[in-house]
Amino acid sequence: MPGSNKKRSPKSKTRTRASTKAIGPFARVWSIVKRIPRGRVATYGQLADMIDRRLSPVGIGWAIRAAAEDAIPWHRVVNSQGGISTDREHPGLQRAMLESEGVVFDADGRIDLTRAGWRPRASWALQAGRPAQPADRR
Repeated sequence: MPGSNKKRSPKSKTRTRASTKAIGPFARVWSIVKRIPRGRVATYGQLADMIDRRLSPVGIGWAIRAAAEDAIPWHRVVNSQGGISTDREHPGLQRAMLESEGVVFDADGRIDLTRAGWRPRASWALQAGRPAQPADRR
């Protein structure tokens, strides 16, 4: 301040900026994917919405692919029709992992998202700044 003998510490200014800086979109995706419970799935589009569309659904796929091996339950993320999108690279792996968690596929190889879709608890959604959805009671 003009006329003031007090000097502002550059560290305090930096600390404030760092504490308010949001984490990057890939890290946000990883954090959310870690919260998807066993036997439930989320869609790429749902995750994109949860991070305020900072990434498209395709970008969500890139974020998941960029995670360290075994760092997140990547197999719990499916396409908007409840289908598997990873069969080209790992034929049958994602489906087998989901089935081992109790996820059921129909004759067309799709998951009924109304039954197995993940809906975060209202308290978590509010903390994340998202509109609350009905809690997942399972």
